[in-house]
Amino acid sequence: MIETVATENTTDKETTEITAPKKLKIVFMGTPDFAVPALKNLIERHNVVAVFTKEAKPVGRNMVLTKSPVQVVAEEHGIPVHTPHNFKNILDITKVQMFHPDMIVVCAYGVILPERILDVPQIGCINIHASILPRHRGANPIQRAIMAGDRMAGVTIMNMNVGVDTGEMLLKDAIPVPENMTYGELENELSLMGARLILEYIDNMDNILPQRQTREFTLAPKLAKEEAKINWEKSAYEIHNLVRALSPHPYANFTHNDNTIKLIKSELVKGEKTDKPAGSVLNNNLDIACGDGNILRILSLQKSGGKILDTKSFLNGYKIEIGEVLK
Repeated sequence: MIETVATENTTDKETTEITAPKKLKIVFMGTPDFAVPALKNLIERHNVVAVFTKEAKPVGRNMVLTKSPVQVVAEEHGIPVHTPHNFKNILDITKVQMFHPDMIVVCAYGVILPERILDVPQIGCINIHASILPRHRGANPIQRAIMAGDRMAGVTIMNMNVGVDTGEMLLKDAIPVPENMTYGELENELSLMGARLILEYIDNMDNILPQRQTREFTLAPKLAKEEAKINWEKSAYEIHNLVRALSPHPYANFTHNDNTIKLIKSELVKGEKTDKPAGSVLNNNLDIACGDGNILRILSLQKSGGKILDTKSFLNGYKIEIGEVLK
């Protein structure tokens, strides 16, 4: 999709024809911080005619009604914003149709799109999905990748259909995942990757052949609250991955003397094992025995209502005895 423009060569005064990417008319659908770099890139290079995002919701102890990060950016650029609860109302579908977009770009929107929306744009609905499809289809691909101990993670640009992340794959990229990288750190990397890839796809879409996904896939369902509860009978590797996957939210946790203790950061203690019961506190470093005999070291943590502290500072104000068995 290109158009030609004429430029003047200042050396020989001859007119030369060059090609330039066509600006697409785009409706963008997204909600969290993850989607912001992609929106900004599209605003810079194309004509974003409208943004659809989740409605403002109460946040924090004072329950302050807060707009989504995507809405904030859209309003800063004077782009019309719509916040339908879903698209079961025909009026909400009409709102999308009236913009006559060339393309709808979806990035972590959080709302299921019916077929009537998918059929609106001339080119199609394109999703920026934060996994190497067909691995981790679903709502929480980044966290599920870390929980599974994946050594690589990435982004897939894909065509959307009525299934959940089942459409044809258009473009992919991936990066290594270090063993101590948290969800927040990986999310930031993949957010920037998705923002780059969507422009790369649009620039080259006439030369990109869609590929069907294989039948071998994994799912990344929404996280359940109870999954954040640490089971010390599991291996140190599994618990460490849980801590990484839930940081900076909602955080893995355990209960101690009726207090909920959130684990912010941990590391594996290598080259040492223990025969102590799972959950045993081994020393003042908060080295904890796990179910496989390996040891997890807690680097930072937080008591409910308190500040995030490194282990030494935390234990200065909160007592966890050596030899205790955490539950």
